[in-house]
Amino acid sequence: MASDREITLGDVGRTIWRGKWYIVIAAVVGAAIGLLFTLTSTTQYTASAKVYLGQATTMMGNLAQTAGTNPLTAATVLQGDVVVDAVAEKTGLTRSQVNSGSDISVPRAPGTTSTNQPAIATITARTASTDTSIALANAYAEVALAGANSGYARVQQTLENQVRVATADVAALRAQANRGGGSQSAIISQLASLRTDLATAQLQLARVQQIEAPAVVSLAKSAASSSSSSNRMRTAIIGGLIGLLLGTVVALVVGGTRRRGASAT
Repeated sequence: MASDREITLGDVGRTIWRGKWYIVIAAVVGAAIGLLFTLTSTTQYTASAKVYLGQATTMMGNLAQTAGTNPLTAATVLQGDVVVDAVAEKTGLTRSQVNSGSDISVPRAPGTTSTNQPAIATITARTASTDTSIALANAYAEVALAGANSGYARVQQTLENQVRVATADVAALRAQANRGGGSQSAIISQLASLRTDLATAQLQLARVQQIEAPAVVSLAKSAASSSSSSNRMRTAIIGGLIGLLLGTVVALVVGGTRRRGASAT
């Protein structure tokens, strides 16, 4: 007669212990498969570079976002045809090689929105050559920086022109005041207004240079190998853990089958 007794944790533990060899063998086989995979697979070299894409602002100084600086869309922009073509030309690789050998991520910090944080692109290159991976990551970073700088340069040039014009106007009006021509009170009032405009333009230029200016955070100087001892050990451990879980499942299934068979008899 079949027993109606509930299965306890003790029963599960004893079942696992009785099937320990399933677990040991599965773990060893999993680790061996993981190690064999690293030995037989093509060695890949990974290099990475980081670029600050800049932070657009409004005339009032409020943060704004463009498709190229929004963390939600920046990666898509950097993987567009124009950028890929430029990287391919710079590295001598084909578009297909650039696309397959690179990955772009622009992570967003937890708890923030896409409009109140800077966008830093991490460019990861993964190829079968150390030099190619380093060159691809750095070329991508340089092309990304050039694209980000194109918009920033126009803003900077506009503000620099405003500062230059305001400075010249202040100098001209000061010279007129020194000569004593015209209404001195009107000249003084106009000079004060121009000085305010100059100070505002200078502050806007300083803010833009500090916040909006894109920059390379880091360039790739070396590449990590997928066949390094640490990577091989990591893969073997992962394979062993997967084997451990599968062995445990097998031990429980076999133990449960035997228990049901014994209860039936």
